[in-house]
Amino acid sequence: MMRPLRALEQEGVELTVVPCSPEGCLDPTDVRASVRRNTAMIALNHASNVVGTLLPVAQVGRIARERDLLLLVDAAQTAGAYPIDVQADGIDLLAFTGHKSLYGPMGTGGLIVGERVDVRHMSPLKHGGTGSRSEHEAQPDFLPDLCESGTPNAVGLAGLHAGLRWLLRRGVDAVRAHELPLTQRLIDGLEDIPGVTVYGPLDAARQTATVSFTLAELSTSEIGLILDEEYGIMCRVGLHCAPVTHRTIGTFPHGTVRFGLGALNTVAEVDAALAAVRALRQERGCIETGTR
Repeated sequence: MMRPLRALEQEGVELTVVPCSPEGCLDPTDVRASVRRNTAMIALNHASNVVGTLLPVAQVGRIARERDLLLLVDAAQTAGAYPIDVQADGIDLLAFTGHKSLYGPMGTGGLIVGERVDVRHMSPLKHGGTGSRSEHEAQPDFLPDLCESGTPNAVGLAGLHAGLRWLLRRGVDAVRAHELPLTQRLIDGLEDIPGVTVYGPLDAARQTATVSFTLAELSTSEIGLILDEEYGIMCRVGLHCAPVTHRTIGTFPHGTVRFGLGALNTVAEVDAALAAVRALRQERGCIETGTR
């Protein structure tokens, strides 16, 4: 979210960044205190892509409605994995990606636009043919045509549709119920390994199935490479496009190792990942520094 916001800042838009706790938690009262007279919108990640912490969307939504502000929520980490009620939570703009918990291909996603959003204040990323109002040379001024120039990614959207059909048959609540014990098992198992530091709330009920950790005396890139090449375990390492988050949790500039669980993961796979980290720690002779 930060790069688009910083780009708007370069265009003269004033930006206030509300800090989180070292566990990635956000206090709604801090959001309320940060609202200025000229504030027009609150932009909020639904969950951290580094430590998985769920942010208080409903509480912030109430603040936005009280102050007549728009609420933009980035649901890239939660759409499909955590129940979202746009109306109950007071969300005006919900951005989501298709390639994560919606089980669609990369390069797919969308933006849900609520009735409180004034389309006249929206500017599309691209201008071009929409297949509508072709008698006019100006971009259509109504949704969705305003923001849908060019040929759509039909193949990708068909894949996203298939993912959504599967997800709706299973149910988001069922996915959440499946991921909760796996996430807690992973957190607890990592915490039991000497030399491992786990970040975030350390409580599956307060986060998504995203778990970040570091291992004493080993760089995150080395850990990721060994897990991939020697154990066949995929993870993501580094700063995860979120330098502010890593400054907040104290892992900048090296970042963390991130495991991401999903609806198709099993207990056996979680245990295999824990065994790999445990073996990695023993093989590399990491010193025992305790857990966090």
